[in-house]
Amino acid sequence: MPRAPFQVQVVPFRRVGDQVEFAVLRRKDMNVWQAVAGGGEVGERPEEAAAREAREELGLDGPVPLYPLQTTASVPARFFAERDTWPRGTYVVREHSFAIDLTNVEIKISPEHTAVQWLGYEAAHEMLRFDSNRTALGELHERLLATDLPLPVD
Repeated sequence: MPRAPFQVQVVPFRRVGDQVEFAVLRRKDMNVWQAVAGGGEVGERPEEAAAREAREELGLDGPVPLYPLQTTASVPARFFAERDTWPRGTYVVREHSFAIDLTNVEIKISPEHTAVQWLGYEAAHEMLRFDSNRTALGELHERLLATDLPLPVD
């Protein structure tokens, strides 16, 4: 399916006792640590793309709660090979952010990644390469501390 001009990122987290851990994944092609990330497909809504990317990159067997975050970012369209298929004048691609609760869920990373680490907030923040990932992680961390997760998306 053709790629749509938007991007998603998904920050995985899990509760271990009274602690929270966040997953960071090392991307194979760039050798950087990041959240789950990928492009939307034509006809998909951002929440559908986020759920699909999480299933693909984390090897999820069933549905898990996906929470919309307020964090957004822009990625220059010039970084995408599909740019020539998008409407004329597309110079930036909006990135939508989500969180996914993987408490008691087994994951199996895709071949897009070489490793996954479950870390506390500070260590995860330090490992992440992209500012938008760190911003979404920070928002999620604050929401979890405040017990203020939004309702999960369907």
